[in-house]
Amino acid sequence: MKKHILATLLLTTLILPTARAEHRNFVFILVDDLGKRDMSCEGSTFHETPHIDAIARSGMRFSNGYSTCQVCSPSRASIMLGTYPARNKITDWIGAASGKNWRRNDRVLPADYIHALPAKD
Repeated sequence: MKKHILATLLLTTLILPTARAEHRNFVFILVDDLGKRDMSCEGSTFHETPHIDAIARSGMRFSNGYSTCQVCSPSRASIMLGTYPARNKITDWIGAASGKNWRRNDRVLPADYIHALPAKD
């Protein structure tokens, strides 16, 4: 019995160094205000992104995803912290009026009054 255990341990110590674990690289690119078709690998004929195209060809692409919030600051904070915006209490862009600085009757934009359609553009 002891010979079998010793032989197993000896074989394990000889085999383990030869079995290398393959480490995979993971590149996460975070860009602000990038549209779905703003890279040539996604079908853009206007923007040329040869380096991104090379990375996309040689690796795996994840093209289905969603943002945790409609503005950039909470989305970035969610990525960095691994939580939803409501959990980390960043639900609007950093610098937005909130709490005592937010007044309910503030005018955002003046209302335009157009009383006719334009004849020409």
